[in-house]
Amino acid sequence: MSVSVNKPAAAIMQRQLFTKGRFFHITSNDKNHFLITYKIFQENSDFFDDKDPDYKLNYDHEFIYSYHTANYYVRCKLLTHSIIEDLLNHEEFDINTQNNEISLSPQQKLSLEESLLVKLYLRVSRGTDEIII
Repeated sequence: MSVSVNKPAAAIMQRQLFTKGRFFHITSNDKNHFLITYKIFQENSDFFDDKDPDYKLNYDHEFIYSYHTANYYVRCKLLTHSIIEDLLNHEEFDINTQNNEISLSPQQKLSLEESLLVKLYLRVSRGTDEIII
């Protein structure tokens, strides 16, 4: 005679992770404006795509953001006041033609990464509702 015992089983159901995105960000300490792009990367995948307009930008800072088992390549482009003015006035220009003359200090880079943690979490976690059954 076989006795079956019902044990509680837990399962996690996930929707697909966001694979890429972009948004604007303002740092609270120095009030700099940034264009932030992020893209999930996996081994053996074609990470760089020449057809992607974000690929050709000259970024001021790049780092890796980990969310659960996924890693995101995050790139940050400092937007000067003149670039912002052109964007708001709908001027046609190439964002790369206006290079930043001063690079970000190590402290600015660290502050930028820290200020992005919550925003990145909220953006990439939107597609991963975890339901425990």
